[in-house]
Amino acid sequence: MKDGTKRIIELRRVVITGLGMVTPLGTNVRETWGNLISGKSGISTFSLLSSGEHGNYEKYRDPFDLSIPAGKVKNFNVRQNFAEIKKDLNQRALKHIRHMDLADQFALAASLEAINDSGLSSEGELEKAGVFIATGFGGVSSWEEQHKKFMDGGIAKVSPFLIPRFLSNLAGGNVSIFCKAKGPNVSLSTACAAGAHSIGLAFRSIRYNEADIIITGGTEAAITPLTYAGFYRMGALSTRYDNGGDHTKSSRPFDIMRDGFVMGEGAGIIVLEELEQALKRDAKIYGEIVGFGMTGDADHITTPCLEGVIGSMELAMKDAGIAADIVDYVNPHATSTLIGDKNEARALLEVFGKNNARPMISATKSATAHLLGASGAIEAIFTVKALEEGVVPPTINLEEVDPDCEGLNHVMKNAVQFPISHAISNSFGFGGTNASIVFKRWEG
Repeated sequence: MKDGTKRIIELRRVVITGLGMVTPLGTNVRETWGNLISGKSGISTFSLLSSGEHGNYEKYRDPFDLSIPAGKVKNFNVRQNFAEIKKDLNQRALKHIRHMDLADQFALAASLEAINDSGLSSEGELEKAGVFIATGFGGVSSWEEQHKKFMDGGIAKVSPFLIPRFLSNLAGGNVSIFCKAKGPNVSLSTACAAGAHSIGLAFRSIRYNEADIIITGGTEAAITPLTYAGFYRMGALSTRYDNGGDHTKSSRPFDIMRDGFVMGEGAGIIVLEELEQALKRDAKIYGEIVGFGMTGDADHITTPCLEGVIGSMELAMKDAGIAADIVDYVNPHATSTLIGDKNEARALLEVFGKNNARPMISATKSATAHLLGASGAIEAIFTVKALEEGVVPPTINLEEVDPDCEGLNHVMKNAVQFPISHAISNSFGFGGTNASIVFKRWEG
């Protein structure tokens, strides 16, 4: 300031008052969480080339049979799902939804569930609310579909809805429109850290008095021929576990036999709210965000480095004002890749110590697959539910821990009951972008 005095900013507390999900484990929070803690897998066999969604790609068939493992959302129907979430949708609104890319439909469905769960009205109470919804790929499915139509039939075959369907910010834009939310409207695209970055920056926005309510999270629907081919050519995908067409064991974080990640799709949305406002309206509070940290590796475009991952967690704990021995649970990024899991395990050992009872570690991508830009948001909700219910979900398919990943308190096979106080959710993305969020149990 001009007179040399410092400006003191009072940091506001930020709580979670609404949750919404569309995942391979279910089309809502209750179904998804129930299947997760029961140890079920949302990964199934998906025939990429015969689905008919993108035309005939038979001439591009690889020697590897493209009947692939994938975390596909099941039983998602626009009319049925949206009618259940929002009773007053008219034909015009349903037509608008049908013209959206699938990623935007997932985001809207999860957002409406979260808003309903929060008890907020989608009319007056949300007028000043912000919308921060991230994605890694945006409407890539629409892009591939329309590109083929253009190549086959020319410009007349291209949909007039192509641009709003593939733009990354339209997931949040559509939520803002449907909810009449006129606060800050932001879209982030930081690869597989996008959902976590979105939630972390929304937390800061409320903390620093830029908004009182923010609808935030991530969405993704990128299981397409070209994106799959790209990840496959990188050698990043699991190709080993085809047990007679059963791919449920393909995603196996920290396991000695892991061989890559499995692509998934869906959306996770949470409603963040300033504490005093939430208390004033007697809202149900699931938990509190108390810290956020983010770093850049400046090292490698695809492999997370030790320094960046450690720094992300340490900054988040510093922001929360807690020591490492306070953290009871970590939901790691843990995608089931050889180097990624090894480096994150080393980082966790560096931060929390070897053979320590705390924190418990469970990698939920084992059940959901890797939802790319939505993964951080989905895993944030899992972390919040673990705090709320005192239940740590298992890492399914973790049968023999890789020696490079030993020394951690892995939760294997079955969920564990434990009164969690503080938890961290980690997300890392290509380009060396890292995010860690610290959640705290709500004590009332």
